[in-house]
Parts: sequence; structure tokens; C-alpha cells
Amino acid sequence: MWSMLGELALAAPWLLALLFGVLALIVLVSLPLSLRGSEASERPEIIRALADFWRFWRR
Repeated sequence: MWSMLGELALAAPWLLALLFGVLALIVLVSLPLSLRGSEASERPEIIRALADFWRFWRR
């Protein structure tokens, strides 16, 4: 996988930057969408669940 990303970075660095930018945007947008309309008492649990979800994908 890393060699493919290295070749992509050499061939089209703007495409790689766009890919990582879209992934970062997805992570940042998921939090407000998840918290919209929730009760204040539920918010810490939702934030913990999102943190666990994104930590799972980093492995």
C-alpha cells in the first residue's frame, strides 16, 4: 500500500493532497452531524463512540 501511495505522490501530488483533504473533511463533519439534535446528557457518549470508531480505522 505504501509503495502505491509513494508512486501516486510522485505522479500527482495534488491528487494525494485532495484524497487526504477529503478524508480529513469527512472526519471533521462527522462530529457535528452526530451531535445535531442530541440531548446534552448523550453528547459525551456520542463523542466517545466517534473517537473509538476513528481510532479503529487508524490501526
